[in-house]
Amino acid sequence: MKHGLQEDAGFYKTSKFDAILIGLVLFFSVVSIFWITQRHREESSSAKKALIYQNNKLLEQVELDKDKSITLFDGRIQIEVKAGKIKIIKSDCPQHICVNMGWIRYSGQTIVCAPNKVVIEVKSTGLPLIDAVVY
Repeated sequence: MKHGLQEDAGFYKTSKFDAILIGLVLFFSVVSIFWITQRHREESSSAKKALIYQNNKLLEQVELDKDKSITLFDGRIQIEVKAGKIKIIKSDCPQHICVNMGWIRYSGQTIVCAPNKVVIEVKSTGLPLIDAVVY
């Protein structure tokens, strides 16, 4: 004994329990990564469309696989669809929060223009990849 501490030769050895635990953690990590990437592939390959609402009334359904420009309310709002994504590129609202939201592409994502009471929501036939977004 040195200075009241006992040297333990087995302190740094890995036991069978440790090896099994490490193996299980690695196995479930690999399975989780595979499952998430598989869901992402299914999400990106499923048919997607955007629903444009004003005052809870459906104005238009837009297929996201076709590039398109949409003008609403005599040019007050301009929407662009490109490469499976959609965004508001111009709005007459004062703070332009809806314009600054940028592109959305995943099922469940939305853009809201509160002054014009417009909501754009992406829908797909598959399960949503993202279940919540917080800013």
